[in-house]
Amino acid sequence: MIDFHYWPTANGLKVGILLEELGLEYRLQAVNIRTGQQRDAAFQQISANGRIPAIVDHAPNTGSEPLSLFESGAILTYLADKSGRFVPAAGSVERQRVQEWLFWQVGHITPYLSQWQLFREKAPEPIPFALDLLQGEATRLYEVLERRLSQRTFVAGDYSIADMAIFPWIQPQRQGFDLLDYPAISAWRERIKARPAVQRAYARGRELAPAERSLVLE
Repeated sequence: MIDFHYWPTANGLKVGILLEELGLEYRLQAVNIRTGQQRDAAFQQISANGRIPAIVDHAPNTGSEPLSLFESGAILTYLADKSGRFVPAAGSVERQRVQEWLFWQVGHITPYLSQWQLFREKAPEPIPFALDLLQGEATRLYEVLERRLSQRTFVAGDYSIADMAIFPWIQPQRQGFDLLDYPAISAWRERIKARPAVQRAYARGRELAPAERSLVLE
């Protein structure tokens, strides 16, 4: 059994997708970040950074003690390795491709698209310098992804944790992009949206917090 400490934001959804794809038994432990539950001392014992998602695996492959993990990239890699699915074998070139796109998502997509959304939606008044900077970087990231997907079906070969990590963050209407300008991204999104596990992950998120904007699947 895995306890999944979660709120249905883009970062939470990517781990939710993998859990559904793997068919692992898990319990959702809601951490309402809108009311500050991520600052609770009990949660910070599990997630030292005080951010969702986090997991506690009560039956890890090695050792008898439960294993707690925070940071979505670490969780995705751990669960995929534990199950032997959605990530190639350690040491392979294919593994490195998945890891480079997973790290790209963690290091670029999350920080820039999250700030772009924040300044667009919540700044008390427009800040032109910040908006220009973040829009330029968001556009560049969309272009990187479009070039990659114009050459292949998924970002790193077969469908993998890299796709699951990137997918929830590509929210074109919210981010001010028209997918007619990005046909490869559009086709990739439709392929992933059609997966039953993805539909289940989003449905579970809506049961918990239907108003969360990351749950809109355009």
